[in-house]
Amino acid sequence: NIGFGSTYFHLDARGPRILSSTGTVNYLRDLAGGITQNYLSSDASFNVFDLGFVKDGWYIRAGYQMYSNGYFNFSPDLAKLFVSGNADEIGKTIEFGPSLYFRQTSEAYIGASYLIDDYYRFGANLKFISGALDISTPETEFNLTTGEEFYEITVENDYLVNTSYSSLEFSLREALPFSNPFQDNIGVSADFGFQYIADRFDISASLLDVGLIRWRSNPTNYRSEGKYTFEGFTFDDATVDTLEVLLDTLQQVFDVGISFENYTTFTPIKIVIGGEYHLNTVHLGAVLYGEWKQNRFLPAIGLNVRKRVWNFWDVGVSYAYKNNTYSNLGLSSVMNLSPVQLYALSDNVVGIFLPWNRIKMNFRVGANINVGRAKKPKTISDTAALY
Repeated sequence: NIGFGSTYFHLDARGPRILSSTGTVNYLRDLAGGITQNYLSSDASFNVFDLGFVKDGWYIRAGYQMYSNGYFNFSPDLAKLFVSGNADEIGKTIEFGPSLYFRQTSEAYIGASYLIDDYYRFGANLKFISGALDISTPETEFNLTTGEEFYEITVENDYLVNTSYSSLEFSLREALPFSNPFQDNIGVSADFGFQYIADRFDISASLLDVGLIRWRSNPTNYRSEGKYTFEGFTFDDATVDTLEVLLDTLQQVFDVGISFENYTTFTPIKIVIGGEYHLNTVHLGAVLYGEWKQNRFLPAIGLNVRKRVWNFWDVGVSYAYKNNTYSNLGLSSVMNLSPVQLYALSDNVVGIFLPWNRIKMNFRVGANINVGRAKKPKTISDTAALY
């Protein structure tokens, strides 16, 4: 099996959209109206090649891909403070430190799966990671507390931003992902998969991207740490000296220290549990999905129906719920034009054509060349136990 050109993009936004039904949007009010947090999550990948072959129950594979993923969340509490005032927050602590990361990597991988007794398949991938860029916030404490008795305001923060970039990766002067293993950003991760294959149904489970990256190329750390309680003052106290002291104190609280230390990040772990029931040319499926983006868990559940037509074309429709969004209608197409297999899939087709008014969109397109396969066309999931 020769795979090439597989392109994937995913965007999941929670918060104000670019356009509302009236054609305008009040961003501050929409931010304040967030259920728990406003966030933006994205993933993109381009698989340069994937080579695999079957031998005596084994499926062996190797490949190379470029991958980027990001996440940003912002608590609605600060926006609520501007919209509604602090009357409802007296005696409470408002946490509004934004959490973010953006990461660009290249991954070379090898993998294998083995079929036991024609029913059980176990598989794993080992990925060697070269990091091009990272911006992340491992510590995001930024709190504001209003006292119950005297209404004093206490501001406390412990905020850390780490950045790293590899000039080698961006210059693209080298073909190999690891030209200097003692200075490059290097990591490793693993995927684990299991599949039970029966006559009428199959069940699968995967744990993906379990690993870490050590960032050592041009690391920079920005830390802001401090605490200050503002008790207020009268107009008589508001002298030039008083204001200068207040500004000096706030400057110390929000002062940013810079260091240049190496650091480690974890890859975003994903878990997938799925099953499919086969009724001749119609296949009914379901999937449970979850992904950890920093300290946030994003769950999803999907149902799908797939049908084979003209003995070479699989078409399907799906519906998915993901993290409080319900309007996710998807389509899929897999064409087996021997020996070429072409596929295009999306979990939210409306989001592809109307991305400015959607909160979720994704798609995957690509192609495979299958040499020496069985005459009966196989789907993508049949080709390998773990993708």
